Amino acid sequence: MAIPSDLNSLKAAMQKPVEDDTEEEEVVVGTLRETPFTAEQLDEVYNKFVEEREKRGLQHELLILKEPYTLKDKHVIIPIANEALEPTFERFRADLLQFLRDGLANDNVTISSEIRQIEKGRMLYTDREKFEHLKSKYPALRDLQEKLGLDPEF
Repeated sequence: MAIPSDLNSLKAAMQKPVEDDTEEEEVVVGTLRETPFTAEQLDEVYNKFVEEREKRGLQHELLILKEPYTLKDKHVIIPIANEALEPTFERFRADLLQFLRDGLANDNVTISSEIRQIEKGRMLYTDREKFEHLKSKYPALRDLQEKLGLDPEF
């Protein structure tokens, strides 16, 4: 298409509809696979994906994949230990989703991540604090301390 040299031909060119030389692609609307599946079938397909990643030696991904996931209807929620692993999950998320959809023959399966909050306890610094913590966890230590006359500060 040539550029018009005067104002009138420019206006005429602006009002003229643009012709598209590209061929229109035929969009094929396929049917979605909606094969019902059980939690056991999902486990089987999921574990195959984990095994594949183990063979490739992808340790960061295995940190995420080894955690137990939850299934709500057709939505798989994968727990992530912290925000630093989120980019790792996003890198293999599409592969996992496609693997699950193909393995289960169900295109309605979705996945997402959920950052799991780790319980933070009080830090134990002194020997007495450590011993008191162990006594509360194992009551038999209290009996031993009394019988043997143990002093955690010694």
